[in-house]
Amino acid sequence: MKKLFIAAIMLFSLGMGIQAQSVVKEGNTFKCVTKSSKKDTLVTSFKFEDSKGKSYPIIINKANGHCYVWRKSQKTGKNYPQPMKEEISIAVCKELGIKYIPKKTKK
Repeated sequence: MKKLFIAAIMLFSLGMGIQAQSVVKEGNTFKCVTKSSKKDTLVTSFKFEDSKGKSYPIIINKANGHCYVWRKSQKTGKNYPQPMKEEISIAVCKELGIKYIPKKTKK
């Protein structure tokens, strides 16, 4: 009974994924169009240079105006986002016309 219930849930969830697509007719052709999420980040033309002289492109979150750069860890070799200081984020937002929303501070 438990396996039947799990199988029914899996089939139901697969069916929900199919409904997320829409079909558009262009002439005599039907096209399946998937809904894609809007990108909320933007790679700017601005650069950030660290103390070692390495330059990174600044990336901005269009939803809140926060900026970061992708840096590579020397120990693990993995990339990680390094947030920019608030002053840098505000300056980049002014240049691009994006509204900056400050982070909420814990009390």
